[in-house]
Amino acid sequence: MVETELDGRESITENMLKSLELEAVAKAQSELDSDSTSDGMTFYCVGHTVIKYALDDYPIKSLLGHKGKKVEVELIAAFLPSLVVESLYTVMDMNGLDVCSLTLEPIAAMNVIIPPEVRLINIALVDIGAGTTDIAVSRNGSIVAYAMATIAGDEITEDIIQKYLVDFETAENMKLTPPGEDVSFTDILGFEHTVKSDEFFSGLFPAVDQLADTIADNVLAANGSAPAAVFLVGGGSLIPELTSLVAEKLEIPENRVAIGGQNYRKNINLGKVKLTGPEFVTPIGIGITATLQKGYEFSQVTLNGGKFRIFDTKTVTAADLLMNAGFQTPQIIGKSGRGLIFTLNGEKQSLRGETSTPAQIMVNGLPATLEYTVKPGDVIDFTPATVGANAAVTVSDIAGEVFTKKIIIDGEEYTFGRTVRVNGVVVTGNYSVQNYDNIEIESIETLGDLIMSLPFDCSGIAFFKNDRLVRSDHILEENDAFVTRDKHTATENLPNAARDIALKDEKASRTVQTLSGITMPPPEPAAALAEPSPEADSGTSGSITVTLNGRRTHLDPRTDNSPHEFIELMALADIDISDPPPSGNMILTLNGQNASFMDILHEGDSIVIKWDT
Repeated sequence: MVETELDGRESITENMLKSLELEAVAKAQSELDSDSTSDGMTFYCVGHTVIKYALDDYPIKSLLGHKGKKVEVELIAAFLPSLVVESLYTVMDMNGLDVCSLTLEPIAAMNVIIPPEVRLINIALVDIGAGTTDIAVSRNGSIVAYAMATIAGDEITEDIIQKYLVDFETAENMKLTPPGEDVSFTDILGFEHTVKSDEFFSGLFPAVDQLADTIADNVLAANGSAPAAVFLVGGGSLIPELTSLVAEKLEIPENRVAIGGQNYRKNINLGKVKLTGPEFVTPIGIGITATLQKGYEFSQVTLNGGKFRIFDTKTVTAADLLMNAGFQTPQIIGKSGRGLIFTLNGEKQSLRGETSTPAQIMVNGLPATLEYTVKPGDVIDFTPATVGANAAVTVSDIAGEVFTKKIIIDGEEYTFGRTVRVNGVVVTGNYSVQNYDNIEIESIETLGDLIMSLPFDCSGIAFFKNDRLVRSDHILEENDAFVTRDKHTATENLPNAARDIALKDEKASRTVQTLSGITMPPPEPAAALAEPSPEADSGTSGSITVTLNGRRTHLDPRTDNSPHEFIELMALADIDISDPPPSGNMILTLNGQNASFMDILHEGDSIVIKWDT
């Protein structure tokens, strides 16, 4: 029911009345749509009848031409799933026909044999078709209820098929045999049979009785009690004994259940055409309804070159049309890719999925929004949104190359490399990270990394490779072979200043540094772990002149005539080696590059040895 306020000065016109009724239908449509959102089904109204009009709170038969300040309309509307309506239109399209009006069958039948002036009587109209039985109930001048049952004439036909082993068409012809005549037929095996009329129709009694039960139950449910009278129309109404069975089950006199078709409305003239049987009531009613009341209509729009229908009594937005056309929500409004959340070495990390590309809607060549109200004849071009890709990353993307290699220390084999565990399980580099994974990266790539992972105490040990001391930042290579020696013994032959610095740096070398959540050792003291320069065998012997901390410094030839080494300059650098040592790091560079104590010196080299404070 809906009501609206008027100014009281203007007479109510037919257009005003139609708008009021359509507003009531739209309200019912909205309520139905909200109830059916969970299953995604769309319904269309295919017919309505007014139960009551009211003007300024007083019931009135017709509002046309009256004036007032408030009008009300209460109506009953019938809805069908969009799939059913589209199927009806598809059949018309296949036959090259256009639909000019759509109505409900019992409404159409009511308009033929139960005119408005008769609807003061409580009458049930039952239209028995092939697949369904439709029911409409009138009372107090209005149609007050509709109902539908899925049992109808086909139930009788199917019963004949099962009993006599015939095809559908033969069963239909047998059903049409007039009472009193023998029924002759040929079964699917090719045998001919003749059955007495009484035997044939008595054999159908269980199916007919079930149909009568269904009709009575639905009439009682729709009306609330037995009606004053019942009209049976449709081809199924001709089933013998059906009227008496329906009367018996409704507990009303048998003469109150009749077959319609002989009592059309007085103002209906069929001319010379004789269509007086009950099977013609509904088709004639559909034609009359389309002519006099226009029923319901669908308009046509074009979507991406295809034809689609919109219901004239329902506001259809572009979003509604796209959903009905089969587009999914992500295609209409877009959807960003799923993000990725994981933990890397104890720290939470997150990656965003790719954003979607928005959909594009063009209506009659102009951009439009999803809220645009579709109008008859609109030409709509729709480019779906693209869904953004989900965030994706592999272990190699995060950790780099994942590898394991071997080295030798004092004849024993050990491994180094980069190992990744996900949720405690070792994985390869191509593992795709999943949401909420816990990733731990262990990297052993330098000698310092290795020292921190060895299963023995390395605090007093120096590492040698090819009889040369090796620094902690030495990049490990597969099959490296190291020999360990006591660190103090290994530094005894160093100049005093270098040895003191090596021993003092050893005290500070135990601090563990953390970088990006991965535990790493600091570089070992440069004096204790010196790696030979590649030029060790081709250095310059004899006297040379170099620049030390900006001063030219002359080095005399060594007694064994061997090349001069970087460590010789430690005693000449004039640096503070007090205990504790100055704060900061010691800078050791040769020609601008980090140097080791065993680097070979050449004529003109530039050396820096100082504390970085």
